[in-house]
Amino acid sequence: MVAQRLLGLMVGPRCREELRDAFASLGDADGWIAALAGLHDLGKLSPAFQALRVDLAERLLGPEAAGDLRRLPQERAAERTDTRHGVLTAAFLTDLLREWGARPQEALQISSILGGHHGIVPGAGEIRQGRNRKGDSGTRQWPGWRRELVGEYVRLLGLPDPASLPWVEVRPEAGALVSLAGLTSVSDWIASDLRKDDFAGENVDLAAYLVVASERIRRAIHKLGWIPWQPPPSTGFTALFPEVDTVRPVQAAVERLVDRMAGPGIVVVEAPTGEGKTKAALQAAAMFVHKLGLVGMYVAMPTKATSRRMLEEAQELVDHSPVPLRVRLLQGADDDQTAAERVVEAGEAEPLDLIDVNRDGPDETAGSEREWFTRKKGLIFPVGVGTVDQVLRTAIRTWHGFVGLAGVSGKVVVIDEVHAYDTYMSMLLDRLLAWLGRLGVPVILLSATLPSARREELVTAWRAGLLRCSPRELPTRDVPDEAQRYPLVTWADADGYGAEPVDPCTLNADRVVRLERVQDEDVVSWVLRRIESGGCAAVIHNLVRSVHATYDSLQEAIRDLPEDRRPELISLHARMESAQRRRAENRIREALGPPSEDRERPGRFIVVGTQILEQSLDYDVDVMVSDLAPVDSLIQRMGRLGRHPRGERDLVLGLCGFTDTGEGPRFPAGVSAVYQSALLLRTWACLQDRSEIHSPDDVRELIEAVYRPGEAISCPPGWERRWDEAAERMNGRLDRERAEARELYLPFPRPGLHAHELTHIPYSATATRLRSGRP
Repeated sequence: MVAQRLLGLMVGPRCREELRDAFASLGDADGWIAALAGLHDLGKLSPAFQALRVDLAERLLGPEAAGDLRRLPQERAAERTDTRHGVLTAAFLTDLLREWGARPQEALQISSILGGHHGIVPGAGEIRQGRNRKGDSGTRQWPGWRRELVGEYVRLLGLPDPASLPWVEVRPEAGALVSLAGLTSVSDWIASDLRKDDFAGENVDLAAYLVVASERIRRAIHKLGWIPWQPPPSTGFTALFPEVDTVRPVQAAVERLVDRMAGPGIVVVEAPTGEGKTKAALQAAAMFVHKLGLVGMYVAMPTKATSRRMLEEAQELVDHSPVPLRVRLLQGADDDQTAAERVVEAGEAEPLDLIDVNRDGPDETAGSEREWFTRKKGLIFPVGVGTVDQVLRTAIRTWHGFVGLAGVSGKVVVIDEVHAYDTYMSMLLDRLLAWLGRLGVPVILLSATLPSARREELVTAWRAGLLRCSPRELPTRDVPDEAQRYPLVTWADADGYGAEPVDPCTLNADRVVRLERVQDEDVVSWVLRRIESGGCAAVIHNLVRSVHATYDSLQEAIRDLPEDRRPELISLHARMESAQRRRAENRIREALGPPSEDRERPGRFIVVGTQILEQSLDYDVDVMVSDLAPVDSLIQRMGRLGRHPRGERDLVLGLCGFTDTGEGPRFPAGVSAVYQSALLLRTWACLQDRSEIHSPDDVRELIEAVYRPGEAISCPPGWERRWDEAAERMNGRLDRERAEARELYLPFPRPGLHAHELTHIPYSATATRLRSGRP
């Protein structure tokens, strides 16, 4: 009964259609989908499970069962040797489905999915072994009891005799199997919460019980706050964001392209910071939700800081919905909860109390079910914002990973800063996109600095999934000249694939940033001199120890200045305590954020930090000094120069953090753990003779020169040895990261995929990033 309600709430329209098509030959497809989900615990009608409480089982099942129960060991060892009920469910249902006429492969697929409701989908060998252990599965009367139970259950639900139906025509494919798996597990969890109210008893009027249970289920789902997002009738940009005076070219292009799509699509937005990419993505998500009948969206950000900021924007948009809806923040670490989250969660209804839901399930999954209903893993709920890790984990072979896939099947997925992920995370992202395409999930990708080859990989992965073929089977496509322009909006759907150049907004049109080389020992004096007459500056280092050193030196130098000329100084890095970091972020946002009548910009202000200042905060400075970083990171950083309109300014980026030598730049110890030396060498080779960067005109050329395979940029004379060694180290590292990702990511959603492959040799869902060389 829970599954009947969740089918239209949790499962996306493409998957729901595929699931219904798979069972359409049976007549009442929805009824049979729900009925099969309800049979997930059929394996409990076995000696192996009933022996967990022999005293009750003998009284309820009678003397006919007593002999089988007493033959099993009463004290279960720490290392289980009996067959768990999920495997027995798969074995029993396989036999029943075969008796009803289902084809062998389809009977095995459906049964293994239902038997995997505790997180691990059993394989054919494990199911066969469970069936052959007669002491666990039961002989003589047990198979008859199970048939009797299923027959009574089917009649109670008002369904016809299954043996009279054409099960031979039932052929679920990948989308249907994932949906049925996720639907079954989540329905089981919600239904288990219902059992705490009261025990129905031994002699129950089942028809009357269904009426009572229906109301309890309605209350339970309402208690969870599981309400679909309903965008306003008009999802045009100006209707959703009436406070915006001017629609920027990127925003207009995204709205126009999404409006032309009849089905799910992928949109890649490449534009400088300040072009309104975030609002463009949110508006596109609202359009997809409205036109495709989706339930919501998930917005994936690179860091916790960016996801906390995005939470506010997403909640403002959702607040326009005619039905009140809470946006859930999904990220890790319990201690990293903002005050805004606590206020929101204070009004949340009572969480589920999952009673005994994992009895006889795998030990590894014990207690994990509840997390799917919290902010840590609330991916199944309609609207969420969080780190990219929360959605990347659905691309890993892990316990209950199919729940996450089913959960996003009815949403739009927005992923920001797609250029910012290493090869390992990018491999997971590609596999995720293939599955999102297969499940018909619209995707919006945002980036300020994306190499064109990487853009092609992302779009190809999603479109291959949508068209149900491997990336190699997609027709080759000549990349149009427009695809080398910047800013750019690329789109693809089932009908086509294209790219549309767009003009930058007035603020970003022909921005000129002057480059200066700053020696490390001169950073403090250079910054103080630049803001001597007033102004705000940022110092961005690649290493935390450099942040500490510069902060301390600045603090000492500032003490010697007259009091009226002392700038406010603040630092920000990832190793700060959560509360301290939030205070620093709030102060930076307050001091350097968009112009507002409510606050006055400080006369002098300096922020010193790590890469957090590259992408996590909306702030604006007049001058910046930065350690040398890969060119895309530098472009991201310089996007904070003159980010907000404050009149004419001379924008200067000072480059430090390395030592020039005849063999190429030398970097401090530890930098190679952050950035590949080959990328740093290629970046400096591009920039060493430049005195300025024009944005957006120079951006595509610089990105392609550093990241395009081969020698898009020549090795400067004298650098050959270090150039080649760095390239060899980078290639070796990339190969290792690819191998690590291949070891644990999901199989490609190919035709004929067996459900067992989704959880075969499961890995931890936290393995979304490489740590110390291992996921």
